[in-house]
Amino acid sequence: MSAALVLAAAAVASPAFWSAWGDGKAELSRYVLTTPRYGAPREAELVLIYVTEPVDRRVWIKDDAGDVPAAERLQVLKLNRVVKFRTGIYPYSVMTSVFAPVDGAAHERFSPSKISFTAQEWCGHVWQKLLPGPGRFDLEVRSYFHADGERNVTVKVPENTLYEDALLIQLRELDGPFAAGGDWSGTMVPTLWAARTGHAAPAASPATIKRADARRDGAPVTRFTVTVAGRTTTYDVERAAPRRVLGWRSSDGEVAGLVKTARLPYWELNKPGDSPF
Repeated sequence: MSAALVLAAAAVASPAFWSAWGDGKAELSRYVLTTPRYGAPREAELVLIYVTEPVDRRVWIKDDAGDVPAAERLQVLKLNRVVKFRTGIYPYSVMTSVFAPVDGAAHERFSPSKISFTAQEWCGHVWQKLLPGPGRFDLEVRSYFHADGERNVTVKVPENTLYEDALLIQLRELDGPFAAGGDWSGTMVPTLWAARTGHAAPAASPATIKRADARRDGAPVTRFTVTVAGRTTTYDVERAAPRRVLGWRSSDGEVAGLVKTARLPYWELNKPGDSPF
């Protein structure tokens, strides 16, 4: 399966972006979350982890050894969305990783080059990898469940399709406005988790994103209302740096609110004395 994203050379990250995101640390934000599962709201723990890192654009994996040729080495802004909750007796652990090139974009800044998803619970686990490309995406599925199977497929989508999993990066407008500062309409692939819980194959659906000025707890925010596949989610994003996502509310019953943010090299904080972090 090939890495299919085509990047335009015109969009280059600004010095202001790198002054905020080139410090060698990750931004970690913890949220209180209520999320629906099996027809009931579940109290959950959610952490969003944003960090820049180099990847090998030939395979879209991290250049952790530092030996990838310069022509194939690309900086991405990575988002790990980690959710944990319990349904009755057994727990769920769900993680989605989004890799968004810092330089270059197919149509919108921080268009994703790769989205990977995994869900574990006591019955079994599911893993998926989605590679966006012009007019299509390549999807790899590995699952314990027979209905999911194990398969590699290519799915056609309209040009300039967005991916809902990447919106938690793109709506932050970290290096320029999203959709030229206006509303957006087109097609969008819903989150891989939404497809999983809805027992639907990932595919593009008509979608809209509308923006408005609002306030949340007295702070000015940009309120983005996203409608896709019959579901509407309203995100509140800080108007001032660091432009965090302060929370969201969805028509399916999901509600999230930011508790705390810290910038830390969390991969170094793995000793017993680091647990207070």
